[in-house]
Amino acid sequence: MALFSKYKYAIDLTKTDNDKLEVLLSLEDFTDKTATFRFPAIVPGTYAIYNFGRFITEFEAIDKNGKSLQYEKKDLNTYYFPNCTGIHKIKYKVEDTWDTDNKKDFVFEPAGTNIEINKNFVLNTFGFFGYFENYLKVGIELDVKKPKYFYPSTGLENISVGTEQDIIKSSSYYEFADNPIMYNIPDTTTIQVANTKVLVSVFAARKTITAKFLASKISRILEGQKNYLGGQLPVNKYAFILYLTDKPTLSGASGALEHSYSSFYSLPEMDTNRMAYTIADVASHEFFHIVTPLNIHAFEIGEFQFNEPKMSRHLWLYEGMTEYAAQHFQLKDGMIEMQEFLEKMRDKIFESKKSFNDTLAFTEMSIYCLDKYKKEYNNVYAKGALIGLCLDILLRDKSNGKYGTQDLMTDLAKKYGKDRSFKDETLLDEIGAMTFPEVRLFFKNYVEGNKPLPLKETFEKIGINYFDKEQSDEMSLGGFGFGYNSETKKFTVADISEINEMGKRMRYKVNDQILEINKMPFSLENARSIINAFAYNAK
Repeated sequence: MALFSKYKYAIDLTKTDNDKLEVLLSLEDFTDKTATFRFPAIVPGTYAIYNFGRFITEFEAIDKNGKSLQYEKKDLNTYYFPNCTGIHKIKYKVEDTWDTDNKKDFVFEPAGTNIEINKNFVLNTFGFFGYFENYLKVGIELDVKKPKYFYPSTGLENISVGTEQDIIKSSSYYEFADNPIMYNIPDTTTIQVANTKVLVSVFAARKTITAKFLASKISRILEGQKNYLGGQLPVNKYAFILYLTDKPTLSGASGALEHSYSSFYSLPEMDTNRMAYTIADVASHEFFHIVTPLNIHAFEIGEFQFNEPKMSRHLWLYEGMTEYAAQHFQLKDGMIEMQEFLEKMRDKIFESKKSFNDTLAFTEMSIYCLDKYKKEYNNVYAKGALIGLCLDILLRDKSNGKYGTQDLMTDLAKKYGKDRSFKDETLLDEIGAMTFPEVRLFFKNYVEGNKPLPLKETFEKIGINYFDKEQSDEMSLGGFGFGYNSETKKFTVADISEINEMGKRMRYKVNDQILEINKMPFSLENARSIINAFAYNAK
């Protein structure tokens, strides 16, 4: 197997064809006789098979004489060249996932691609650029022609920005795929947090939210997280990249996707107060991923297989500990009081026990989260955070308050770091050896095992009474489950399995559309405020 020096990609954002962009890959010194070229089926952080190759059309490989080379399309993502001697270029077109006709298997917007000519381009790089099998560690150079005054917002540092053309470089496909790029006329600002320059970049459809406003809300969070991590951050540059829309998304959802040096957000453009709250809530979680998996990860993550992924068993670490830290740092830094922290933990307890299988081993769920336990994945934000809570209190109990999960994560990051992976099957043994035998037993019973978390005993250690059940009276619209129809742009009744007496009197039926509540039109923009007003004012 011969090596070649780098992938030389080129894309022209000034030329679109029916919501598609052409991508050109130049291969000046590729000498392999056979080759397999692929687009990712899945990318880190998504935990869903998306098959980005299905958005590729007009794929063609050309030799130095301009002759097309034959290939076999093995699957949606894979092109095999039985004879690629003299291969010189590969070109193809990429369809916009945010505005595709393929609505069956939609891509969650923070992981997708957007093409709005002369307005905005979201280049989740794994959605535009493929790779040769066995060449994931080869460098990449991307030549971007762009509309005048457009600017690339990204966590990548090796960028040469021009008026109408940029050159963006990356050390490997791993790094390249981990760094989304958003192009538009910039609304950006930079915050300095300890050793780290933090870019805040915003594209707002109605221009009611600015980067400066969001930066003022994010800066308080980052200062608290810096303190929580010991006064320094493990990255030199970080980018918050936000696309704020004034219309429903194809997926009907909103949220963010974390990366090692950035996080990308697709959110509705709300009023400023709600926007500030949402950003604080989401960003506090996403930013903590600079700890894990960036600096603490298994081989399955460090050498991620984009097309035949092997899942790590440690979602309790990657997502659970991240979510716990995102709440715990706010308590320690005085951003929230103990009562609010406990209420957040109570919500997670309720969610984990009501919506998920509480007897399913967390390591088992992690390994099979792409298939048979797909519906259990979101428990990482509920029970996963509670695992962090219980582990933190156990560590502090055994160390007389001197050692907690903050210290554990720091020690693990020092032991491994971004360039060294741990062995997936031995991590829990290593943590047990680093800490206490009781910690290893905790993992055996409650993470590898199927026992419910010891919540009563855990809360008693910090002087808090815990009760499994409590009777309360709450205002209700009838107990139905909400849905949303992205075509009609209306909320619907999606589930009536747990409607109460009021719901029965209202005679709700599945697929009913919710048009008004108390004579107020009910829409995506005002749903939360109307429901909150009902709960507060109803008699």
